Amino acid sequence: LVEGNTCAHRLFLFAMSAERTTSFSSRGKSSFADTDYFILSNDVKFLRTLFLQALRSETADASERKKNKELKDNLEGIQSIPPEVRDLFKVSLLYEAEPTDKNFKAMHQRVLQMNAEEMKMSARLFLEMLQHANLVERNHRVRRWRDYKRGDKSIQSSSSQTLLDCFKDLLEKGMDKNQIRDALVSQNTELVFTAHPTQAARRSILTKQATLSRLLEKHDCSALLTPTQKNELLNQIQAALVGIWETNPVRRHKPTPEDEARYGLSVVEQSIWEAVPEHYHAVDYALKQIGCAPLPIDCCLLTFASWMGGDRDGNPFVTAKLTRRITYLSQWRAANLYWTEVGTLLWDLSIAGLPNTAILEEINRIAGEKNQGRGASSTPLKKSNSLNAMNFDFYRPQLETEEFYRQVLTYIRDRLAATVRRAAALSSDLPPPEDVGVKPYGKTEELVKDLLRVYKSLHECGDGILAEGRLKDLLVRVHTFGLSLNRLDIRQESNRHTDAIDAITSHLGLGSYRTWNEDTKIQWLTNELHSKRPLIPLRFPCSPEVQEV
Repeated sequence: LVEGNTCAHRLFLFAMSAERTTSFSSRGKSSFADTDYFILSNDVKFLRTLFLQALRSETADASERKKNKELKDNLEGIQSIPPEVRDLFKVSLLYEAEPTDKNFKAMHQRVLQMNAEEMKMSARLFLEMLQHANLVERNHRVRRWRDYKRGDKSIQSSSSQTLLDCFKDLLEKGMDKNQIRDALVSQNTELVFTAHPTQAARRSILTKQATLSRLLEKHDCSALLTPTQKNELLNQIQAALVGIWETNPVRRHKPTPEDEARYGLSVVEQSIWEAVPEHYHAVDYALKQIGCAPLPIDCCLLTFASWMGGDRDGNPFVTAKLTRRITYLSQWRAANLYWTEVGTLLWDLSIAGLPNTAILEEINRIAGEKNQGRGASSTPLKKSNSLNAMNFDFYRPQLETEEFYRQVLTYIRDRLAATVRRAAALSSDLPPPEDVGVKPYGKTEELVKDLLRVYKSLHECGDGILAEGRLKDLLVRVHTFGLSLNRLDIRQESNRHTDAIDAITSHLGLGSYRTWNEDTKIQWLTNELHSKRPLIPLRFPCSPEVQEV
């Protein structure tokens, strides 16, 4: 117990030290007392006030906020907070207003008089408020960045540089504008998610913090809101704050490799999915400003890879079966995201004009495929559910006679729905469902080809402005994420691979791969990789360790 209390003391004093170094209060002529920190101080106090009021009352509406105005920085009335913690908080407010050693030691003395549970509650409360400060600072950084991009040159720092700033700097150093564009088009950056089972923050907390960040951004524009909208916004902020507070911040169970992979996929779905097209927009805008054409539609600046589910190096839980599950899980999530985007495109591209020849030929091909699917029995083709089919309320005769793009997009979406169903089944170790008239996508190139056909037709028929919107963003995403969201890196200690190849060459009577020199190994491996014939049967006599590889 003594050792535990010592650890709790250290944890709490660490929290106090962090509070001390990140205090955003006015400090007279201190270097911290600039405009940014005055703004941050107000934002931190605003968030803290809403948080404490929400804890004080479950009905924290406008009348309750006004009623408890005098208690905005007070823990009184919050029954879940012990009296000793409330007393410590009062002293901490004195330290916030006047961060002296005397006030800090007064806090320390309060801590020494607490039991373990009281210290635990105190540490949790103050660390929660530090998280509020972090969220406020992050929101302010975004606020400053937007001000800078709008032309506020008073904001200067080593990181205050847009893409356009970068391009102008390169031009001043003698680089030609076409060289800049060519360099962009020819490069690709692959960002890799590594596997970190020690990730401390839970997804449940991170998701709520992301929601809170969006609400803070909306609050920056609250001058445009009505009183009712402002009140609702404050209620939403308080709900997010209480939701974080009531969620256990600590994982009680060690995450599995599949948990890690799902976490990585959620990062792609919840943030990177939206960020990638925005990045391309920024690049195209900067190129336009220096007199260059935008990036070509097939340009791929970024791709993503992951170790999660494929990092077999020293992790016995990452098996071939798990890797296969994660592969199909990634396909499932990717196809579902594309399905949603194509469903939205169905509403956007309700064009009644004639498309180009390629679209008309594709419509005839689809019709022929459906007729062939009926067979000789003249039985109507079984319709795909397309998950929750969005074309149920389209005016059917109009769709079939004049809205040609919708006909093609409906077919694309049905294929994506089939891809979702197949990948979802395989990711759960179930047999794939039977085809219901359309085949799932097997390669990224197939989806690119179908979408590119629509994109080119829109440009050729004078509707290029429609092609450059949501459809172009979708093509950018397909080039970036493919049908699997990210490439899976298979990592394993090289001796395991040597053992596996040695078992193959020995089985084929070619000798021991392990004894070959490097040039012989490379030549043989290269030849076999280029060969179209199978090298060995799927199951051949070998040890369980080799079979696993």
